[in-house]
Amino acid sequence: MEKSLELFAENGFEATSVQQITELCGISKGAFYLHFKSKDELINSLIDQFMTSILNDLEHAVSGEKPREELLYNFIYISLGGLHQQSNVAKFFMMEQVLTYNKDFFERMQNYMNMFNKIILSIVKRQFDQTNPNMYLDIVFTINGLIKSYSELFLIDNYKVDLNLLCRSIVEKVTLIAEGATIQFVTPEYLTYINQTPNYSKEQLIELITTIQQEIGYDELIGESLQLLKDHLQGPKLSRALIEGLLKNIKENEHCKWCAYLYQKYLQNNE
Repeated sequence: MEKSLELFAENGFEATSVQQITELCGISKGAFYLHFKSKDELINSLIDQFMTSILNDLEHAVSGEKPREELLYNFIYISLGGLHQQSNVAKFFMMEQVLTYNKDFFERMQNYMNMFNKIILSIVKRQFDQTNPNMYLDIVFTINGLIKSYSELFLIDNYKVDLNLLCRSIVEKVTLIAEGATIQFVTPEYLTYINQTPNYSKEQLIELITTIQQEIGYDELIGESLQLLKDHLQGPKLSRALIEGLLKNIKENEHCKWCAYLYQKYLQNNE
């Protein structure tokens, strides 16, 4: 995955072949296809690895027991820190147009961005509870815009940044806006958009799990977890606690992260 990013950055996604990736890694094409059935699936894994690692850290950093006044700082620090640490991935997704002409990639990223926006909105409601609620969504956009703009300093301009100072600077700016902004632009209808979740059917999930089972090779824990989850779709018989445990098992496998997310959303949509 790291070597493929080097080639994508140098040549672009479309111009990079599986042959070039395997030659740079010193492996056969057969070895590549043991892990990924296509170059598209490799990109899916890159997206999942990048986004889920940051999301997991964010959910912990802004959990209920954290001091309210630290929530936004924690969110920005982890977001920018993750972009900085995984700059090769971040640069590729910022500069490569593959996400715009591949519907699956675009929807995948859009679902992750909706998850980010939900976290930001929850932070705004808790940390800026004295702010006019009509301004909450505008503040969400303000936070997103500042994070994106400032990240370009080190991702594109190679500007050396003091991460702590940068985060405090952004929090200060957002706080000033939250305290003084009065003109609403983003209306509540946008909540419908960011609350959208992938609507996979039971049959689609079963097909997805079957495909993954064929791809992952021998892994007893992952294989049994996938089978139990598939059996539950065909005839519900597992407790919610057990399902959550099985989903936690498969999230550890790069091939299964997106499936675990879709399965969770399916359960939420059908409760």
